[in-house]
This record gives sequence, structure tokens and C-alpha cells, in this order.
Amino acid sequence: MTIVHRVLYPHPITDLDEYMATGGGKGLEAARGVEPAALADVVEASGLRGRGGAGFPTGVKWRTVAANRSDVLPTTVVVNGAEGEPGTFKDRTILRNNPYQVVEGALIAAVAVDAASVIFGLKRSFAAEVSRLRQVIDEVIAAGWAAGLEIDVFEGPNEYLYGEETALLETIDGRYPFPRIA
Repeated sequence: MTIVHRVLYPHPITDLDEYMATGGGKGLEAARGVEPAALADVVEASGLRGRGGAGFPTGVKWRTVAANRSDVLPTTVVVNGAEGEPGTFKDRTILRNNPYQVVEGALIAAVAVDAASVIFGLKRSFAAEVSRLRQVIDEVIAAGWAAGLEIDVFEGPNEYLYGEETALLETIDGRYPFPRIA
């Protein structure tokens, strides 16, 4: 039986070529070949869920974002990589092991919701992860993966505030990290 490493590889992936050699990029290529609604259907049928405490179904979230697009403001995919829950290290572990997988997933989400930009929200104290993520973003942009998307890393405060997603959005928008009515 072939061993498949779905989340953590046996060693950190160090460059885009290595990631592509492990099958990286195929998901983004496939996503760009279907309509956004069909992409949400496939992801929903797969049972993929978010890694937060609620384990929210990804396909449902994508469909909801797409259905509530603004006619005034462009849609943005926001990736919460700031794990604030006591004793957790899941986001940093994934970002240290294979940040390419995280970036590719965000780009697939951007296709699904027809987003104009992607923002990765991390705590500013995650200096190693922020630096590595910026390098990876530069690599995927240079490789043409971004397809006109604006991609940025937001370095937020170190306090626990990103557990509530609207508090993260408030902080990105330059306001105090208080939850908003969604």
C-alpha cells in the first residue's frame, strides 16, 4: 500500500519544486478547470472541514461566501493561522512542515469564491512562520500560481483573539479585535 501524507510530510517541504514533485499544484490546476459552484459541491461531498474547534464544513462556508458577495467590495479569502487556543501548535506545525499546502488551499478557496485577494492572519510573534510564509508566497507568485490575486500576510497582536473569526476580520480592518455581528 502506498503511504499518503495528507497533512504532515515526513520532513519539511523546502521549495516549490519539491512540493510539486509530491503532487503539489494538482489541486489548484483541477480547481481552475471547473466552475466555482461545482468546486464547492466537490469539496462539500468530500466532507472536508475546517481545522478550528467547530470543524465547519468547508464546502458550506465557500458556498455561503460566494452567495453573499458584495457588489461594492472585492471578496477576500482570510486564512486564520494564529492559533490562540492554549497548548495548541497545529497551525505553526503545518506552516513549518508544508506552507505550500496552506497557500495552495487558500488559492483553491479563492477560485471557489471568486476572490480578488488572500490574507493570511498570523500573530506577529510567529516570526519564523511569517518569514517562511512570505518566501513561499513570493515563490508561488513567481511561478504564476496567483493568477492576478493579491496575497498578503497580516501580522496581528499576540493576544488570543483570532478564535472568533470576526475579531480577526476587525483587526485586519484596523479596528479593535471585538467580534462583529456576522
